[in-house]
Amino acid sequence: MLETRPLLIFKTIVDVGSFTRAGVRLGLSQPAISQHIRALEREVGAPLLVRLGKSARPTPQGEILLHYARHVLGKIEEVERALAEAADGRTGVLRIGAGGAACQHLLPGVLREFRSRFPKVDLHVRSGYTQLTLGRVLEGDLDVGLVTLPLRAPQVRVTEVGRDELVVIVPPQHPWAARRRVPAGELAGKPLVLYERQSQATDLIMRALLEQGVFPRITMEIDQMDAVKEMVRLGLGLAVVPEWAVRREVGAGALHAVSLGKAGLWRAWGLACLEQLLPSPSLRAFVRLCTEHLPRALAA
Repeated sequence: MLETRPLLIFKTIVDVGSFTRAGVRLGLSQPAISQHIRALEREVGAPLLVRLGKSARPTPQGEILLHYARHVLGKIEEVERALAEAADGRTGVLRIGAGGAACQHLLPGVLREFRSRFPKVDLHVRSGYTQLTLGRVLEGDLDVGLVTLPLRAPQVRVTEVGRDELVVIVPPQHPWAARRRVPAGELAGKPLVLYERQSQATDLIMRALLEQGVFPRITMEIDQMDAVKEMVRLGLGLAVVPEWAVRREVGAGALHAVSLGKAGLWRAWGLACLEQLLPSPSLRAFVRLCTEHLPRALAA
């Protein structure tokens, strides 16, 4: 099997036109250069170079080998360059998971900044509520998941990135639109539009209501945040959603957000990675960007 070093020596002789100049470029003695070429000619079974005084040129068989040597050596340089870029985070693939609303409202700004810094890293994003995203991280299908806390998974390493408030949203004409907060007990009997039944947010909301003796009257279960907001805007029910998910509509006067209870209903967010996974440079950069950007995005 042909080795790359003799091919490089052969190509260099042709490029510079002599054994002597090839030795200088490669840092090899002329006898060593000649030995490599003789061994290469024995291996291919044909003369590859013709010496003309102090110069050398390829034979017809050498022209054929030269064509493939350039191709092979070029590909090896390409592989080495790609591996070096992957090692310092400039290339590769980063697989990210998050809930649908987070993909819409929280991740775009972080991903835009990441792409500007790492344009050659392919980003693969999959949506799914926290438990689904956590399962994908544990199975190795994702490198990192943006999830709500706490998690019950000792196999993962969690980096906290901030806290957000879950607020009650009502249409502008609703009596609560003039209020800043509402006790959980006042939701009794009110039609509730539920976002993502299987999410940890739903568990938190149900627990907060049940602790106040409120058995919610769920009239709709929807897994699209925009659809939930539209149902509320049309007066078809109330919903409890992240404040950041309705910031634009509240600012435009299309919806009104009310805190739930005296202290509000808050939760924590984090990034989950496998504990045993050695973070790549691109993953470390993504985590760092999230810790810089998400605290403000979550609680502004």
